[in-house]
Amino acid sequence: MTDRTTPLQLHSMRKLEAVVHAEDRGLVEHVLRDAGVTGWTMIRDVAGLGHTGFHQARTIFSDETGLVMFVGVGTHAVISVATSGLAGIFEHRPGVVFLSQVEVMRSDYFVSDLG
Repeated sequence: MTDRTTPLQLHSMRKLEAVVHAEDRGLVEHVLRDAGVTGWTMIRDVAGLGHTGFHQARTIFSDETGLVMFVGVGTHAVISVATSGLAGIFEHRPGVVFLSQVEVMRSDYFVSDLG
């Protein structure tokens, strides 16, 4: 049983959510890795309504079809670098990015040991 009298320590970070075509997964992974994002969650088969209509999940035969969403958390500086890299991809490829301020426990999970 944990002692609930100790205040919970939270750390301010930024969260990046990017939705892209599955075929662009490698490009996004490269940008996130180069920016220093230490880990992310990739959600396959994303569906939703956008300005070009409804996008339905459809990766029945290939991991390179449909949409994927990446969710990553990092420091303001790291997420800013990642966002700049993604902007370069979006000059020629479709996709969207959502940024938000979040609070995390265990902030060491979101900071590179290399930096």
